[in-house]
Amino acid sequence: MAITIILAISLLALAIVAYGSSNIHSGMFLEAKCSNTDSNKILLTYDDGPDPIHTPKLLDVLDKYNVKATFFMIGEKVDKYPEIVKEVHRRGHTIGNHTYFHNPWHNFYIHRKYMDELKRAHAAVENLGIPVADFRPPLGITTPTVASACTRMKYKVWGWSVRSFDTMDKPREEVLKRVVKRLKPNSIVLLHDRMEGVDYLTEEIIKAAQQKGLSI
Repeated sequence: MAITIILAISLLALAIVAYGSSNIHSGMFLEAKCSNTDSNKILLTYDDGPDPIHTPKLLDVLDKYNVKATFFMIGEKVDKYPEIVKEVHRRGHTIGNHTYFHNPWHNFYIHRKYMDELKRAHAAVENLGIPVADFRPPLGITTPTVASACTRMKYKVWGWSVRSFDTMDKPREEVLKRVVKRLKPNSIVLLHDRMEGVDYLTEEIIKAAQQKGLSI
């Protein structure tokens, strides 16, 4: 009986830790900003870029509506497409760190190794003359290692309140419907500028937000 109880408690503890790791909203390991501070505004955020095809199209849409967004970029891609990164910055958008390799398993690295990856991604952007003060962990997975590294790097950490699931194999119209349904004051929207149709989604989300009386 005692062994069964211990096993049950252990499994429950593991389940709680797994939930806390995978759900950035839990705040178990790392406090992340999951809503905007202005009650009438939403924030558009983009992960996994830059992309040589889709990011430029997205930038044109954002310019069309005079909207500024936050891009959480993968360091490896920053090194590969520096001119796109500089263009994102030139157009007035914020660039954040999204690790160097974007491997969620790296969130379970030992502290020194994880710090090395964050610093490498940070340097990739900073070497272009662009400041970096924001961070979003891949898939929103947090661990004590991630929390410690972000504290040392003095990052502001960002989550989201509206997850588009735009990386899944779904029609863009279905993704759009999901996002628009959940749009409300303070929303932080998660999209990916590596995905086909991100320009279409962004334009329709902006128009839907305006119809709801929300600014971006």
